[in-house]
Amino acid sequence: MVQPNTTVVPHDQPYYTSDLRNTRLIYTRNHQPFAERVAALQGQLQPDYEASFGYEMSERLYVGLMSEHNQIANGFATPFPVNRQINYVGGTLLGQEFATTSWLDTLIHHETAHNYQINPRNNPVSKTLYRILGMGSLVTPVVPAITPNLFESSFLLEGNAVLNESRHGNGGRLYNGHLKAMTLLQARAGQLTPALLYNRPLRFPYGQAPYVFGGHYQYYLASRYGIDRTNRYFFNRSSYWYWPLLVNAPTRDSFGDNFESLLQQWTHDLATEASELVEATGDIIATSQYFSPLNRNEGEVYFLINETGVRAPELVRLDRQQRRATRNRAPYPTGKLVEQDGALFTVAGRHTSPWRIHQGLYDDNALIVDGTEGRIVQGYLSDGRPVYFDVASSFSEPQLYVGDHFYREVNSSVLIGSDDALYYFVQDGRQRILYRNDTALFSLDTYYAQVVDVDSQGRVYVISNTEHGSGLFRADGDTQTRMLAADNIVDARLVDNNTVLAAAVSAENYYYTLQTLQPMAEPPFPPHLFWDQPAPEQASATQARTTQPEAKAHLLTNERRYSALRDLRYQGTDVMLSTAMATMRNGEEESHWLYSISAQFADPLTQNRFSLFAVRDSDLSHLAGIGYSNSQYFVLAGVQAFGVVSEQLDNLEIPDQSRDFGLSAELRVPLLQSGYWYGEVGGFRYLDYRKREREPQGGQAVLRRQTRFGHSLYPNSRFELEAFGVDDRGDTVSGGGVQLATDFPWQLYGGVSGRYARSDVERATQLDRRGVNLENSPQVLNNDPSILVIPGLVDSTYAREAAYGEIQLTKVMNLDAYAFRFPLSLRREALSLRYRHVNVNGATRGGDVAFDQYGLGLTLDLVVFNIAPIQLTVEYVHSDATPMTDEDSVNAAIAFGF
Repeated sequence: MVQPNTTVVPHDQPYYTSDLRNTRLIYTRNHQPFAERVAALQGQLQPDYEASFGYEMSERLYVGLMSEHNQIANGFATPFPVNRQINYVGGTLLGQEFATTSWLDTLIHHETAHNYQINPRNNPVSKTLYRILGMGSLVTPVVPAITPNLFESSFLLEGNAVLNESRHGNGGRLYNGHLKAMTLLQARAGQLTPALLYNRPLRFPYGQAPYVFGGHYQYYLASRYGIDRTNRYFFNRSSYWYWPLLVNAPTRDSFGDNFESLLQQWTHDLATEASELVEATGDIIATSQYFSPLNRNEGEVYFLINETGVRAPELVRLDRQQRRATRNRAPYPTGKLVEQDGALFTVAGRHTSPWRIHQGLYDDNALIVDGTEGRIVQGYLSDGRPVYFDVASSFSEPQLYVGDHFYREVNSSVLIGSDDALYYFVQDGRQRILYRNDTALFSLDTYYAQVVDVDSQGRVYVISNTEHGSGLFRADGDTQTRMLAADNIVDARLVDNNTVLAAAVSAENYYYTLQTLQPMAEPPFPPHLFWDQPAPEQASATQARTTQPEAKAHLLTNERRYSALRDLRYQGTDVMLSTAMATMRNGEEESHWLYSISAQFADPLTQNRFSLFAVRDSDLSHLAGIGYSNSQYFVLAGVQAFGVVSEQLDNLEIPDQSRDFGLSAELRVPLLQSGYWYGEVGGFRYLDYRKREREPQGGQAVLRRQTRFGHSLYPNSRFELEAFGVDDRGDTVSGGGVQLATDFPWQLYGGVSGRYARSDVERATQLDRRGVNLENSPQVLNNDPSILVIPGLVDSTYAREAAYGEIQLTKVMNLDAYAFRFPLSLRREALSLRYRHVNVNGATRGGDVAFDQYGLGLTLDLVVFNIAPIQLTVEYVHSDATPMTDEDSVNAAIAFGF
């Protein structure tokens, strides 16, 4: 009923609001200067987007700048519960990958593009339904789309946002050299197909693909048809309310050709250029499905890899003298390794408590190093002082500190030389200037360059653009020399003055290779996208309207305190209509209409949710009620109460002992969320209107340690203890459970678990439903932890005492089949074997029973309509012959949004 808030942490700082144009800014006092910046930016950006996307949003846009208690290198835009975008401080971790000057500007350009992509309703049906139902839904035999573009693929949504983030004179991922090389290599390998791009495949580079490949595809469209025509695709697409899962038709509307043809033309052009791209060679010492930067000290180069992508990372150490690499599995959070006092830690961001998310240094238990909270540590000087970016003040550009003193604003990671000199880039327009301490060494005409090393002669090594990707260059004075012929270099560290360990990207993975330096007279290539220097005759069709306003004071003139209750807003109404056959008391079967209507309200930060609902359930009872949940504070609370308008239990069930109301309430108190640990206590109360239903109230406590890395289908390790106590009409059920699980090589997963419950009733009864409740499937509405789920039960059973223990072994396979025109794609599958032993005492069906169960399960990881991942699990269970079980049964379950 209540879940932790995924927008902001509980017990966050106070927020304030200010309105301008059709936008409401939400920010903290500390972020007021950034809010002024965003106000100026939105004031110019929105008219630009209105002209480019072809419409003006009728809904107010809520723009949130979250506090430094939420240090996340991300942002998102969504129409739920209101038209909003949420922007997080913490992008200093990603500045070099994004090739941007200002993280805040990048967020605003990117996320506002999403708001304009999603919100058009270019048809009378969607407009009418939206006026009536808001962001709700109407589910009848026909399902018209209220917001058709919600059904668009991430490939087009994220790709278009990357296009728009890159065209405002602030840089962007389209300037990133190694992401260009990644795209060209995929084209060379024949992987840029409609089935793989428009889908959500589990293939390298995984979650990056919609942004990287989608961004370059959108750039192709914009360079050919103009930015405005490219952006207006989303307005055209929103006319397809009756079947919003189309892409070829709206593409023809926008560009005169279908999606598949345009994609083929784009990939043909890419493949032609890719034939000239040079890949890194040499001795490969490691590969990885996910990238972590390199680092080194005097004796070693060290970094993290995840070779399979589904297990804990490995720490690789390359001895610089012996040139011998060692590998040890170490469950660090993914990030750049930094050495402190001889120990290695990663720069990452995670929960450090249930109410705080910090960036800092983390150990291999994912616990933060004391004193590094809110610091992106670059390294340490010889006297022990840390060199770091202060997260709280780096919402726009990284603020560099040395020890406790502010050093300056920079635009890249910082390399600490052997003499404690600091090397870093500062962006000035299109010029990227390399500094050594306070001295400018040289500048490059690009947004993409990072300093990676300094040799014994003081020459600086940088990664920057080549014509077809990114490469390694050496700067000696004002002269830049290319040091490797490869165009796919991502990172590098010197082994000696003649040898380098280079991280490179391929079509299948990242690989780490030892190479001999080969100087050649070639400087970095200045990437100029078409909007940088448009031809005069193209200006009206393709010129980007740059948006680089200065932050202005006093734009936040109507400021007021944000209130989660006062700021509740109407989200929408969900309407579902269906029919069902019911067996009446006289034995006749009758068809009846069932309905569910729910009006939702929430505040923009989703700290409070309120609902009004009416429903006719499967017992033909008309119910109406309210629901409320709160995740603003340390205690998470929720309640749902309803009254019975009318019921027909007299005609369906004997005897009718119903009451005229029902209630469900829940409290959760997270106590621990740090490293891989999580713990909470909670309480609940459930009261149904059917009096003979159970009326449980009680509490439970959970302590869990779980790891899950990469794209693993199951946890890589799991330890969980649970204890509960439940009172039901004066009877008490108590017990608990335990789970232990781990992974093995070759994507094998194994585990043991057990559960026990005991009631203090002298005799369990079926009619009054007293005792330990045994069910053959989980209960959706009644969150009662004392219910034991045992597959194969003939029906609900009650017992004085029950327990089970089980062993499970699962093998994940990676046989995939992706389709573009067919509505179902297969990503992977898993076969599982399960043995369970069950002991039941004093059961209402069978008395004292002990039996064994054997299960064979198949899980399919699927994508429906190219956009919606689901897991479908089917399990066959064979049970010993007992009065309470079927010998053979089949269970099925679907999990959405995995």
